[in-house]
Parts: sequence; structure tokens; C-alpha cells
Amino acid sequence: MKSTTMPWFETLTDSVSALGAAAREARTAHRAAQAAEAQYNLDRLRPVDGAITVPGRQSTVPDRPHDRALFTIGHSHGEHERRMADLYDDTATAYAYGAAWAIQRVLDGKEPPLVVLGRTPDGRTVIPDEVFPYPPALKGLDRWSGHAGFERARAELERLGDLWAYVHGLDEPDIPDTFDLLATTENLEAFPDAAFGFGRLAESALTFALLDHRHPHCR
Repeated sequence: MKSTTMPWFETLTDSVSALGAAAREARTAHRAAQAAEAQYNLDRLRPVDGAITVPGRQSTVPDRPHDRALFTIGHSHGEHERRMADLYDDTATAYAYGAAWAIQRVLDGKEPPLVVLGRTPDGRTVIPDEVFPYPPALKGLDRWSGHAGFERARAELERLGDLWAYVHGLDEPDIPDTFDLLATTENLEAFPDAAFGFGRLAESALTFALLDHRHPHCR
């Protein structure tokens, strides 16, 4: 009787695919949250100056219903955007580093059935030590047609990884006493997209790395 148990490389592939699906959903949600927040940017909107009287209200400041609505909506959208930004940052990180961990283990001759990731008490992903704070160059992918693009994506993650780890309190690299705050903010905002882009290529790289393991099962 034929076994219905899935081989380790199939469950490992599904594990990385699930990380990718989570990151894609979070990315879409974050983009939508950004668009919604922009709709209620008070620098763009023109509040109507009309006011109302509220009996018993002690403040001398007029109660302006349009101002109140815009502020409440904008505040709500702002909080939602920040939550989605955090979610996208975390899921993209899990995707990138989880896929890199899987590739590294496979190239080292291991057979992990699932990606192994930790969680902090507040639910954030813990990056595996093997790929922290950025994935190393992975030897064994030279024959893969996507290797050059994969290395470029890895180099971008390496460029941003130290700062990302420092800001999240995960590492203490040599950060100058004086640095460009604007450039730092831009780099941090770029990190989730860089991680997501790397994760997509890493998922394809994992498929390549698993070819030798799949062939015997396809006969």
C-alpha cells in the first residue's frame, strides 16, 4: 500500500510558501492602509469651518463637526497603517530569513520538514542565528539561472539588515554617533520590500536546491 505521508521536501516547500502567502497578504493590507490614510491627510483636505453648540460644554473652543470627524478618521487610519506596517515588516522578515534558513539547511545536506522560527513574547519573529542579521552568500546555487538576481537581492538585504536589527534592539553594530536621520528612516521603510523581494527569489532558489531530492521520487 502506497504511503500518503508527504516527503520532507514537500512540507518544507509548503512551509516557505505559507510564509510567502502571509507576507503578500500583509503587503497588500499595508498598501491599502497607506492609501486610506492618505485620503484623510489634513494637509490635503479643506475642513468646513461651521461649528455647533454643545449644551454644558465648558470649553471656549468651537465644536467643529467636520474637524472632529476628520481627526477621528485620520487618527484611526494612522493607527491601522502602523499596525499593518509592523505586520508587513514582521511577515516579510519571516519570509526572507525563513526561506534563507531552509536553503542553507538543504545545501548543508539536512532534511528539515518545516522552517524553524522563534517568537518573541509580543509575537514578533525571531531570526535564526544562521542567517542573522542578514543571510550569508549561499554556495551551491551557481548553476541556477536566477542566481545573479538572488545575489543582488541578498546584497540589498545585507545593506539594510544591520540597521534593521539595531533599531529593533536585536544587535549592536557600529553605528556612527552622527548619521543621516532621513536616510535612516528611508532605509528602514525600504527593508520590508527588500525582504519580501528576497523571499520571492529565495522561494525559487529553494525549488532549485531541492531538485536532486525530488528526482528520485518522480521515477
